[in-house]
Amino acid sequence: MNSAFAIPDFFHVERHGAVARCVLDKPPANTLDPELHDDFATLLDLVEGDPGIRVVVLASANPKIFMAGAKLEEFPDGHFSAEATGRRIDLAHRTFGRVQRLPKPVVAEIAGHALGGGCELALACDFRLMSAGGPLIGCPEIRLGIIPGGGGTQRLPRLVGRARATRMLLLGERLTAADAETAGLVEAYPDAAATRAAALALAAELAELPAPGVRLIKRCLNDGFDPTLPAGLAVEREAAIEALAQPEAREGLQAFLERRPPRFHP
Repeated sequence: MNSAFAIPDFFHVERHGAVARCVLDKPPANTLDPELHDDFATLLDLVEGDPGIRVVVLASANPKIFMAGAKLEEFPDGHFSAEATGRRIDLAHRTFGRVQRLPKPVVAEIAGHALGGGCELALACDFRLMSAGGPLIGCPEIRLGIIPGGGGTQRLPRLVGRARATRMLLLGERLTAADAETAGLVEAYPDAAATRAAALALAAELAELPAPGVRLIKRCLNDGFDPTLPAGLAVEREAAIEALAQPEAREGLQAFLERRPPRFHP
């Protein structure tokens, strides 16, 4: 790696020619917190600034979890304030926005659950390859009385269509790899080894393509095809703040921590 760049704490970066396989390793569950947001910034600075890296693969060292969302145990009452909630949402939008806008292709290698924030990270990637046989993907936040706040309400319908996304978001569906492939969300592979091999093969193929053309196509997809995404994310931000201020959110999060079904009232 180029020694001019800081080395991330929670990622192991493997070089496979012009491909950087970046393996998230933040025990116990790859939880998305301010430390990990900072480390994502370090990682993205590194891979964007290294001309020898042409494609990025995001993977996980945890065989059961691609990436978890926010650590719900750390949600004291103060964290329900609009200001604190807005800061968390801004961090997520910044991190996932940088992943999406990275001028190099990003491949998500999903061998464990990608739920909540993990799903939203995958949605920001250019390709999503997922293992069958156990891992689930989706945005189940509604079941906790909250809503996705890291771009899930905006990127999911852009990828799978409004009708399919409406069902997934309003019911909090968690899809297997096979169902997610049918929905057009991922490419499914038999197991983790096959998913890794396919991710590296796809990345190697992408790395052989002319980098300026790849960069410009990504710019066209982000800026030309979907110029309304920033406005949609602003709507999501306000809605997520409002959702977390409701009593249903407190009940849903408390029920999750107490490992019981939430008792929502009309």
